Amino acid sequence: MFKKILVPLDRSALAEQAIGQAALIARGAKAEIDLVLVHSPFPFAGYTDAPWYDAEWAADHKYLEAAANDLQSGSGLPVTHVVMRGMPAERICERAADADLVVMTSHGRTGLSRAWLGSVADSVVRRTSVPVLMLRPENTAKPRAVARHSFKHILVPIDGSELAGEALTSAIQLAKAVGADLALFRVVPTIPLIAAYDMTVPLGYQPMVVDQEATERLRVQVKSELGALADRLYDAHGLAVTFDAVASAQVADAIVQFAHAHDIDCIAMTTHGRGTSRLVLGSVADKVLRGSGLPVLLRRPAYVGESYLKVDDVAEQLPALAATK
Repeated sequence: MFKKILVPLDRSALAEQAIGQAALIARGAKAEIDLVLVHSPFPFAGYTDAPWYDAEWAADHKYLEAAANDLQSGSGLPVTHVVMRGMPAERICERAADADLVVMTSHGRTGLSRAWLGSVADSVVRRTSVPVLMLRPENTAKPRAVARHSFKHILVPIDGSELAGEALTSAIQLAKAVGADLALFRVVPTIPLIAAYDMTVPLGYQPMVVDQEATERLRVQVKSELGALADRLYDAHGLAVTFDAVASAQVADAIVQFAHAHDIDCIAMTTHGRGTSRLVLGSVADKVLRGSGLPVLLRRPAYVGESYLKVDDVAEQLPALAATK
């Protein structure tokens, strides 16, 4: 279970939208909240920070102390806070090393822009192996310590890889904290029907005929495997778990369509990260982030020993992993 939740702030109302959701999760998990604000220095004439920035530094401290006091008095949760100097993403990740979850609101544009995450949020996701709950901006006048809504249905796309276990672990912890159920979902590939090569048609334009029978057999088999995993998760954690599988060549689109059709309010995914690469999210996670319009719980792969945590090991290993925090 989460024990410390980090919330990065920047004195904007947009960033403050993460406070309420973090408080809701913290209550369920009996966790503390750590507020962090990073003051970006402006070197000038030999100074590490311009002298006239002293007022900004003091204002940052005053703002964060007020935010911490408001949250603590309104929620009764233990709250810590710190103002750090440096590059925002680097310092946030440094502070996150002692946290179990980062909750933040993206500052980027919505729609299909690849930059919707915002530079700081994008960099945090790329740099830390701590799960990051990325919230979408909302037009609301609610107080900063009030959650917009509580998650009820968390979707966990399972792709059959060992990486998926990372997202499932985080999803279980979040579901337990907020009283949500889980929906396991897998997109299986369509199986092409072997057909004779038509020499009159260019190679790149050869029609792909789907073997419907073979594809359906695969889908049924995968759904059965998801059902077995759902049973194990229920036995180990008492969570309500649904499961389904569909056949599609468009993985991200299938995930988004399923989420919208089943009242999903949060999607948990593992990013296929490679250090500081801008391609850290991978094409599927990137498309889901941009196309779903939903909060997404992202987990950058973390090694467990010499291998990734496998999906099938989550039910048994989660209690032991939580105990190490």
